[in-house]
Amino acid sequence: MEDTTYPETVYGSLLSLYQEIDQTTILLLEKAIAQRNLRNYFESLAIFDAFPTSTAVKAVVVLEHTWTLIAQYRFREARLVAERGLLAFRTNTGGVRYHGPRILLQALLGGLDTLTDGSTQRCFDSMQEIYSWLSKIPTDRFTDVQVWAVNLYYYLPTLLHTAAGSPQFRDIPSVPPNSPWPGISLLRKHLQRTGRLNEALFLLDTEIALLPNKDAEIEAMESVRSSCIEPSTQPLGYIEGCVALKLALMYAELGDDEGYREEMFSAAGALSIPKDSEFSSNLLRTDTWLARLELARAGGEGPGAEAWEGFADYSAKVGDYRIEAKALTEALESMISPDSEEAEDVSPENRERIRKRLDELYSRLGSSFHRSVTRRRVNDKRT
Repeated sequence: MEDTTYPETVYGSLLSLYQEIDQTTILLLEKAIAQRNLRNYFESLAIFDAFPTSTAVKAVVVLEHTWTLIAQYRFREARLVAERGLLAFRTNTGGVRYHGPRILLQALLGGLDTLTDGSTQRCFDSMQEIYSWLSKIPTDRFTDVQVWAVNLYYYLPTLLHTAAGSPQFRDIPSVPPNSPWPGISLLRKHLQRTGRLNEALFLLDTEIALLPNKDAEIEAMESVRSSCIEPSTQPLGYIEGCVALKLALMYAELGDDEGYREEMFSAAGALSIPKDSEFSSNLLRTDTWLARLELARAGGEGPGAEAWEGFADYSAKVGDYRIEAKALTEALESMISPDSEEAEDVSPENRERIRKRLDELYSRLGSSFHRSVTRRRVNDKRT
């Protein structure tokens, strides 16, 4: 294999696995990851789908392909890609027990099992395996593959909490007694200090869900942004833009118009793309639209079901099915919630139309988990 040469700007966070793919594949994979990060899912998946079979089953390609489909909420297809990759990996490596990529694929499949058919055993088993593998490793010794494993270790319980009760799990990396920060926060801070910003950003969403209050969330996000210092091969503008969008959405939800506007201005500048670029940014358009809807809600001015459905239509057009599902759920909530002024004026036929569209979306994406959660919410509101 020739010496690995990376693009000028690197979006991937599993660079140690790039050694098993050739230079042309690295460039294409990086382009696919960049398109995914900007939520240009159709463009990203077109690259993955064009890889020959011998390339498509390489561990890093399988992992990034699976993660792209999960981000788009195409869970059934993600499970098929991961299963195919795991089979090829076992065949080619002899099933070595603690080989990192195999553990990642097993963990992803554990989550996808829960989402697609509600089974939880592989999810529990993966959590236990990750803990056994990583619990004694110092924070400053984590590889990129192990950072992915930590992210999945904290992510999987959010599925199990809803699907089968909250499992007991312990912090990794291990933390000092009385530490105000969970292990994932300590790891994210170490990654920032050592310039591994793509990996730090990868952990951030999962970390935020574990923090006790908004102040801690803002501190974590600002910490990532403050680490975006030149020179770097990491996409600093993208990272800064992502953090600004997260903060803008938080301020919108809190009804802080000034904070929202300031962060949206920062995001627009950080994520600006030259007119002659082959890239665009559904990320900026979608999150701007979402933040405006949340700001209107915080101000008591709506938005109503029609506004949410319009947002769902746009999201479907660009292939952002996660946001489409969120928007349809919000539309349905505004039609059935006892606290909604709109609920009394909505016809049963219109309410059923939205419910059916959401149910069909989850059916097409392969998420029996989300379908069942939505049905319970609708039934609870009705009673």
